[in-house]
Amino acid sequence: MIVHQGTQLTIKPDVYDVLRGVIDLSETILYNRLFKGPDSPDATLFHYGFDAPDSPDNTGDAEGTEFDASTAESYGSRANMYGRMQHYNKKFGVGEVAQGNQVFNTNQKDEYGYQMKMGLLKCLRSAEYVIVGGQEAQAGNKTTPFRTRGLERLLVDTAGIAVQTDAATIVPAAFRMAAAQIVTLTVTGGDYTLTEDNINAPLNATYNAMKGKINFDVLCTTTFKGKVSKFGLLTPTVSDFTAVRRFNQEAKDKTVTATIDTYVGDAGVCRFELHPWLRHDTGTQLSEAIGLDMRFGCLRMRQAPTATPLDKTGGGKKGEIIHTFGLQYVPKVSARFARDA
Repeated sequence: MIVHQGTQLTIKPDVYDVLRGVIDLSETILYNRLFKGPDSPDATLFHYGFDAPDSPDNTGDAEGTEFDASTAESYGSRANMYGRMQHYNKKFGVGEVAQGNQVFNTNQKDEYGYQMKMGLLKCLRSAEYVIVGGQEAQAGNKTTPFRTRGLERLLVDTAGIAVQTDAATIVPAAFRMAAAQIVTLTVTGGDYTLTEDNINAPLNATYNAMKGKINFDVLCTTTFKGKVSKFGLLTPTVSDFTAVRRFNQEAKDKTVTATIDTYVGDAGVCRFELHPWLRHDTGTQLSEAIGLDMRFGCLRMRQAPTATPLDKTGGGKKGEIIHTFGLQYVPKVSARFARDA
């Protein structure tokens, strides 16, 4: 048979790979990096414990003392924190005529397959936005959405705890951030100054709270990250001194590396990485950067992102995308770099 235009399907560009829609790991940093924990027996309210170490003492003790219940030691400082699940349930569908269409640049996917794929990508992006977000926890039911508290509302000290209005899940005082773990960046003329002292302050405060070195993954805005990278810039101290930028250069590649991704301080390490959704909603989110030690958090998973077809009840083809998870993190082990109001 001779193949010609009249015997082919609709002519399409000569592209058989996805040009748009493949999710990059940099778009879902926290969702991918946080440990996936077990489901909760109750999605409306789950709990997780944290045990703070006892303070040492140097008083010494006499020998031969008998046990006395009234003076016996009790060790540990256990407490429970509480959280709620976030539920995502989106329906999608295509008409019976549109279902036969093949979509450009999708390796010959039909419209239903394309909608399913793009819906799953939005589901993952939404999960990342939820984790870093400023929404408050909310107990869900048939008419009220299920919501987990985002990091913007979770990482507050006692002075800012009033933003947590869901009484059952307010972080206990013993596990809130210390005031020094929150760095306020004063905005002047639309800009702010960031110094190495600003980075060391929450590291030192967290070290003093935990009595151990900290490993922070610091998720930040492009503005904040750019200021960190400028830590390698030498500033002149006299008018006739020429400023010189320190950088690494591979002679064979002629490549200038002018970024700083890791800062090693006396009390710990900060690894800086851009986050796409930080300050995305500027009405509720004020952080320029959030520092987390991933050992102290996880996602409670009830339902991983799943797309399933729905029963046929009329023309077209239908499906739904479901995802249910809850964020848990111990605020005591964190840093926050927030713009002033």
